[in-house]
Amino acid sequence: DCYATLVRSSAAAMRVAARCLQQRFSSRSTTVCPIWWQQGWSRQRAGSVAEAELLAPLGELLMPNTPILELFRSFPSPPGWAGHYLEPDLTAHGVLKSQQAALFIEYDGYWRHGEKAGIDMDQLKNAALLDFAPTGSKVIRISHTPYKSVKFQSDKAILQICVDVWRQGDSKRRSDALHGVLEQMLDAFQEVLDPKTLRQLQMQRDTGTIHVSNFARSVAEAAAMARGRNSVKEISAFLDGEGFSRKNVDLMLKGPLSGCRCIQTNLQPKLKWLRQLGLSHEQVAKAVTICPAILGYSVEQNLKPTVQWLLGLGLNKTQVAKAVATFPAILGCSIEQNLKPTIQWLLGLGLNKTQVAKAVATFPAILGYSIEQNLKPTIQWLLGLGLNKTQVAKAVACKPQVLGYSIKQNLKPTAQWLLDLGLSKSQVAKVVAAFPAILGYSIEQNLKPTIQWLLDVGLSKSGVASAVASFPNFLGLSIDKSLQPKYSLLVAAFGPTGAGQFIARNPRILSYSQRRLNERLSVLANRNETEKLASVMSLTMPAFEKRFSR
Repeated sequence: DCYATLVRSSAAAMRVAARCLQQRFSSRSTTVCPIWWQQGWSRQRAGSVAEAELLAPLGELLMPNTPILELFRSFPSPPGWAGHYLEPDLTAHGVLKSQQAALFIEYDGYWRHGEKAGIDMDQLKNAALLDFAPTGSKVIRISHTPYKSVKFQSDKAILQICVDVWRQGDSKRRSDALHGVLEQMLDAFQEVLDPKTLRQLQMQRDTGTIHVSNFARSVAEAAAMARGRNSVKEISAFLDGEGFSRKNVDLMLKGPLSGCRCIQTNLQPKLKWLRQLGLSHEQVAKAVTICPAILGYSVEQNLKPTVQWLLGLGLNKTQVAKAVATFPAILGCSIEQNLKPTIQWLLGLGLNKTQVAKAVATFPAILGYSIEQNLKPTIQWLLGLGLNKTQVAKAVACKPQVLGYSIKQNLKPTAQWLLDLGLSKSQVAKVVAAFPAILGYSIEQNLKPTIQWLLDVGLSKSGVASAVASFPNFLGLSIDKSLQPKYSLLVAAFGPTGAGQFIARNPRILSYSQRRLNERLSVLANRNETEKLASVMSLTMPAFEKRFSR
């Protein structure tokens, strides 16, 4: 018990120090994090004491304006990688001439890395890392086995470095190892390193002794105390006691929790806070599984300020809870660097404050997109399609999800499909402006079946194109639950041929509820005035009753 208390108190001190450095560094850093970096999350720890002793000070040298723990990151598993997550030992960005590229550093200190099975696994991880990161990224592997040290060639992305072994806590030998890493890295990467980073590393190398900060030392101390974390059995019992179903417990244990979290410092306060926010047990389990980084966020420094900011934006408590459940990564977005700039961009696009709040409540993931790489290109595509700025703003306000659609996989194919259907370019622009949700529908599963249904009920190809151009909204309706029942009512009133002709002339009829259509058809049929159906469907009930009460 005394040991566990010591571990918890030491870990708490570490988190306080981390938050202080986070605040100090965040005000100094001007680097815009690449998209691939934002897809990951900080593990808040090194994998071993040796990793921490070597890589924490190396991380400080590479990215001095970024908290060290941010460099120990996990990423979504790319195709072909067997693990739940892709976890390089150390990750850096902005240190190569290609600013968007990644520099991954792997420490292969364990003896199994020198065996064939270990070497094969390391090669698979190299491939997974380079497949995940942008072109121009590099991988450095540091080991203690000379036969793994090969000369780096400029056309390769892998550098293998050999350094001498040091004992835990031996600062002299560890400094020698760090100096060896710098020597070999500078020799091999001199042409690919960012000039500023190159100068920083050369200066450190030339001093002869590598300075290790107190915080870098504390990272190693935290790794040494990692044995104090709770077991899977303990976490499972805790989650059961918190009211999570067995399904949700299994879901979390297979992914983000996996036995390496502390109940008292990580799970209990974060899960309690999410439940108090308004999320159900199922939503909490899903949020933690989708975004494990939540468990590393500070309630006071990250979670509460973000929620308060969302409330200040105009969302109510229910909408905030739904936004967090839908897009839990929002809790890790920087208010100053991510959230505020995106809101300002939306306002500049032409949305008012109420529309912006509604857009965020409807599609909170919009706050996670890069303005330059995601949002602006989509707007430019819409303008290029023929929409004016007012129509674009209205489309985004009506359907903010359009900003999340892929230009290549959604927008362009749908626009081309509409052209192939027989619409002109100006008609396509009008359709998108009036019904932007069409850009998110599956051509094969939604749009084509609806068009075929229209042809089957008697519309000609030109009639279908005309109907879509004049009122595209019906393309979002279910054939079985909406279109076919309404068509049956029209057939009863006008016959099969007449029903098809009526739809061709008045496609908007399909947008009204089946109940409204049935009631008005019944009144008109009793008066032998069914030919007036199209003109009376838009009337309010009082106006309709007044007109036909006589």
